Amino acid sequence: MSEQTPAYPDPPAPDSPDRYGLLLSRDLIFTTKITETARSLGFAMTTAGNSALVKATIERGKPRVVFVDLAAGDLVVPTRIVEYRELAGDSVPFVAFGSHVDTGALASARAAGCVEVMPRSRFSGELIDIIRRYIGDMK
Repeated sequence: MSEQTPAYPDPPAPDSPDRYGLLLSRDLIFTTKITETARSLGFAMTTAGNSALVKATIERGKPRVVFVDLAAGDLVVPTRIVEYRELAGDSVPFVAFGSHVDTGALASARAAGCVEVMPRSRFSGELIDIIRRYIGDMK
């Protein structure tokens, strides 16, 4: 299966004062919910649906956080999460969310170094607070 590069906006330039997050997802409806919520709070959210775009986005400018949709298949297997984390550096937290019944994926995300791993329902229910906590001032 070949990866297609979706057309998403570029992240802010590295010297930009804007704060932004990176969302690894292939779910268009949920992606829209997350990006629109971030925008309504005054933050930018860049989305990447393939590994080349993830790497290019991280290299271009460090996001404040990387949100990992565990339903994104080969984009977010544990070895790739580790690879993205190494590229982003220790200062960039990775927060994963997925189906509450897929305990294996949730455990694998924890093992790959995600600082927070939660069911999709909790992520969705706490989305505003999560975005503020990780993209905001982080005091």
